[in-house]
This record gives sequence, structure tokens and C-alpha cells, in this order.
Amino acid sequence: MARKIMYMLAYRYIIISILLSACAQVGSISGGPKDDIPPRIVSCSPFDGQKMVKSTQMTIEFDEFIKLQNPSENIILLPANIEYDYMLKGKTLRIEFQEKLKENTTYSLYLNGAVQDITEGNDTLIQVAFSTGKEIDNNEAYFFVSDGYSGKKKKNVLIGLYDSIGQTEPTYFSKTDDNGYSKLRAIKEGRFFYAAFIDENKNRIKDNDEIQFASTQPILLDSTYSDTLNLFVTKPNINLSSIDASYITPYIVEIKIPQYYSFKDLKFNEVKSDVLDSLSYGEKTRRFIFPIYKEAIELELDSLNKKLRNDKDIEELTLIKSFKRLKLFPDESFINLDFNAPIDSLRFDQDDFNLMNIIDSTTTSLDSSQINVKLNRIELNIKDQAFKKAVLRIDSAAFYAQNGSCNNKMNILLERKSEEDLGTLSVKVDTELESWFIELLQDDKSISMQSSFSKSHSILFENIEPGSYSISIVGDENINNRWDPFSPFDYSGPEKRFVLGRTIKVKANWEHEVDFKISE
Repeated sequence: MARKIMYMLAYRYIIISILLSACAQVGSISGGPKDDIPPRIVSCSPFDGQKMVKSTQMTIEFDEFIKLQNPSENIILLPANIEYDYMLKGKTLRIEFQEKLKENTTYSLYLNGAVQDITEGNDTLIQVAFSTGKEIDNNEAYFFVSDGYSGKKKKNVLIGLYDSIGQTEPTYFSKTDDNGYSKLRAIKEGRFFYAAFIDENKNRIKDNDEIQFASTQPILLDSTYSDTLNLFVTKPNINLSSIDASYITPYIVEIKIPQYYSFKDLKFNEVKSDVLDSLSYGEKTRRFIFPIYKEAIELELDSLNKKLRNDKDIEELTLIKSFKRLKLFPDESFINLDFNAPIDSLRFDQDDFNLMNIIDSTTTSLDSSQINVKLNRIELNIKDQAFKKAVLRIDSAAFYAQNGSCNNKMNILLERKSEEDLGTLSVKVDTELESWFIELLQDDKSISMQSSFSKSHSILFENIEPGSYSISIVGDENINNRWDPFSPFDYSGPEKRFVLGRTIKVKANWEHEVDFKISE
């Protein structure tokens, strides 16, 4: 019996030891979901909306431990007619007024991202409004902000109200929520100008390079005002104040000039600009091709000057933009190949340039009448060549550059599209716009554009590859055939852009009809 009891006690001891050992094992503790909620106010004195405030300080307690982010810039008391200090202890922020508050005045304390939680750094815009008099300003303004190009709602856009159009920092401000809405409150009665911008550097100033919109027309805020203003923010085009130029290849220079200047007045040292070929990349950007290698050039445009040193090595003779596949649409008869240097000579041996038909492997040589050279471009005329798919083969050393370099062997797959391979899209536009253009887009890239229309019109897009497309229409107010964003210099724009609310799926050998009604 005694032995049995001893065995039982030993068994219990082993079981307890195993359990204790298991409890003592070191392991990682998995965390919960990420905290994305910013600190919230638990109590505040004076509280939001309080009147007859005589305090010399504000005390704000949050629901978690916090830290301050750039408090000297992000803790803002408006109107800014007194000095104040701040002190943080644990969850409590104390604001000490260094001067007596002005009588019968509504104050707003803004914490513009100044308060963050310790762990995740979440912040938000907090406003606490109070009055030193018997009344508190209670007018409100409402805004909805969208992207001026895509039409998508924009969050975290600062909305500012200003006493004058030349004022730099707003008298009142707020930010848009995730749905693009913003409400400004505790506003005195009066006339205000307004602006919307993404305050990237958090200085509460609408800088010229920030996404923005502003108006020269003020709004009158009083107890009867209830409108919601729709604003469209865009990234402004920052105008150059000097010539911007760089070598693309040892023989090609890309030049951008400021607004209100013309390329016809551009001068090169020792080279006449009118003898240079140039390719346009927009109204104020061109690429100039030099027939010979120059170590340096000097540009002159009225009072502007630019010296440019050629830091590009003399490279092999290659395409500026390489490709191995090329699609040819109906009625396309020419292939243009742009190289990184001017072409000096062609060899013109038999089979230097030929087409191999993939279907039957027959080969056709191109003769000198089908090949044209102009500076860095070789133009091939394939008008009379019948094929569905073919390989354009160019032999090595078929042509030479001025520096003596020659081309490597090239094979480019050509695919000729017939009208049966492609679709047609007819768009019936119903609009009162005085001037507009229409774009066909695929993956947000413009595929085709037609311009110079007024009022309602029917548009035909032909020879479209099968696929999914979208359509946009731009109210082209200045008739320059491009969409213009907001300009902080003259307060023009952004031009209105309308996107058809559905995707169009184009099929081969099919004509699609679409109605596009624009309601402004």
C-alpha cells in the first residue's frame, strides 16, 4: 500500500513539473490589428463651444499617451493676436496664454497634425472653438474636393478661408475627409476668399508647386449660407524662367523654353537654328539634331543664355527607342527608324534591307528608291509590299554615322492590320461647350485625339484595335488642344474634363455607337 502511494505521488510530481515547464517557455506574443485611430480628446477646458471664457490656459486630455510633432508650427491659435506656450505631460497637453485674451472674440485652437500617438504616429486635424463673450461665431462653410483631371475625390486637402485675396495664411482652415468633404465652422460673418491645396510642407501657405485651386470670387458667410462648393484641384504647370537643355545623345539636344518665348528666336553659337532638324515634343519642348559632333554649344533666347557641354560618349549607332515589334495600320506605307546620330552613308548592297514574309518565307529586297535618309532618320517605303506578318531584316554595317560607327544587325517583326482586324467607334456628343476636344484612352493613356469642336457633334474613331477603352472630353477654353490645370499666376483653369461613365469594349470588324451627354 505504501509503495502504491509513493508511485502515485511520483506520478503527480512528474505531471506538475511538465506543466510548470510548459508555462515557463519563452515565446513571441502576437499583436492585434494595427492601430490606425488617431488620439481623441477625453476632456478639454475650456471645452469646444464654451462662452464667457476667462481662462489663462487650456488643458486637453487625450485617450492615450501622445507625442508632439513640430508643435511650434502645428499648434495654432487663431486669431493670432496673443502669444502662448505649450507643455505635454503623459496624456495631457497644456496651452498657457502669455497675454490676456481679447474680449468678445471667438478663438479656435488648431492641432494641425501636432498630436500623434506614440506607437503608430497617427495624427489628425483637431479644432477647439471657444468665445470670450456671450456669443460665439457659428457660421459654417462646406466644400467637396475632387481631382480636376480624374474626377476622383481627394482627401487631406487643406481648405482655407482668407480675409483678402493676397493673404498668405488662412484665417480659418480645415481638411477634407476620406470622402473629399470638409466643413469649416466657428466662422464670423463676412466675406471670404477660399483656396484648396495639399499642404505638403505643412506651412499653411499655398505654394505654387503644390496641388491646388483658388478663386478670385469671394463668398459671403452668414446664418443663411448653406451651399457646398465643389472644388477641383490640380498640379500647376510651373513655368520655366530660363532655358532648360540637355543632351539626349551625343548629337541630339532637348530644349525647353519658358512661356511667352518662341523657338523661332532661339540662336545657337556657330550653328544656324533654321538649318537644324527638330522634333516637337509639345509647344515649349523640342529636340534638335546636330549634323556633326560638338563638344559644347551656347544657346541664346532674347536675354536668356545657356551653355551646354556635351557629356555624352560617342556611342554605337543604335535606335533612340529600341523595339522589336511594330504594328502597321491600314494605309500606313512608311516605317521611320530614328537613330542616335545622323546617318552619313548607306551601303546599298543587295539584301541589306529586306522583308521576309513569315507565312511563306519569301524574301523581298528593298531598293534605293524605297529608302530615304534625313539626318538621323531612315524612312522605308513598304507601300507595295503585301504581307500579314513579316520580318524587316537590316544587315550589319548597312549604314554608317558621321563618326564612323555602323549599325548592328536588326530584325523587326512587322504585323499589318487589316480593317477586318480592327473596330470602329462612333461617339455622339451632346454638349453646349463652345470649344472642346475628345480623347480615346486605354489604361489612362491617350490613343487618339480629335479637336476643334463646338457644341454637339458626332465623332468617328476608326481602325481601333480590339480592347477596353474610355472616353474623355475637355472644355478647351483657350483652344490650345490640351488640358490645362489651375494656374496660380493668373487663377485660370483648371479646364473642365468629363469622362464617360463606362468602359467601351471594342471588337474586331465591329462598329460601336456611344452617346455622350455632358451636363455642366
